[in-house]
Amino acid sequence: MKKIYFILITMSTLILSCSKNDAIQSFDDNTSYVYFAYPNTVTNAVEKYIDSITYSFALDESLGLTSKTIAIPIKIAGQSSSKDRNYEVSVVSDLSDYDPALLQISSYTIHANKFTDTLFITIKRDAALSTKEQVIVLDIVPNTEFKVGHQQNRRFKIVYSDVLIQPKWWTTWQRYFGPFQKEVFQKWMQIYYLGVDPSPDLNGVYPAPYYYWNNMPSNAMVTWYPVTFFYIDVLKQYFIENIVYPNGDNTKDRILLP
Repeated sequence: MKKIYFILITMSTLILSCSKNDAIQSFDDNTSYVYFAYPNTVTNAVEKYIDSITYSFALDESLGLTSKTIAIPIKIAGQSSSKDRNYEVSVVSDLSDYDPALLQISSYTIHANKFTDTLFITIKRDAALSTKEQVIVLDIVPNTEFKVGHQQNRRFKIVYSDVLIQPKWWTTWQRYFGPFQKEVFQKWMQIYYLGVDPSPDLNGVYPAPYYYWNNMPSNAMVTWYPVTFFYIDVLKQYFIENIVYPNGDNTKDRILLP
């Protein structure tokens, strides 16, 4: 049995070695490779970079925005250059659903002597975004200057809108917030913003400020998160003192928290 186990381990080692050698042989020191490198904020994630982001004007803490610029890091491997070089990107049409008039995309350029550059995509705020999400999927394609780098990072998707949708945490906290209503959520964003709660992560991993409207505690426990509940009381009092109707429709019951 031990002999069989040893043989299996040896074969696995040889296979892995061959795979590594193949990868090394396929990398040409005289060639430059390019790929999307949007950082993954999850520190213990397996993948260093993410392949998609979602943005909503309705969830942006900066009020009165008319446009939003998203910066996507672009990295190269291999040779740098003393001159500017252009890489090539194509839109994956069958996976995209967007209005080109609402987007402005910067040049696909790696500037001289850089290993990291940035692709800027500016989204214009438009009434069309308040009714439907738009999606653009980008693919890096090889050209005379660059080959495609990491295959898992050759594609990037951006989903954007001006739609206020129910956040995932709402179900956990519905007992205190009631059924999802955008007016309640919008006011909560104004009241429970990042920095107003001095509480650190309950597990002791992340320092304060940590909890806010877009990073709610995972459990609705008043003894665990007293500051959060303090601001829920502030929210509740706001709707007692101010008459607010869903979507401004006064034929419906006014909004009051449970």
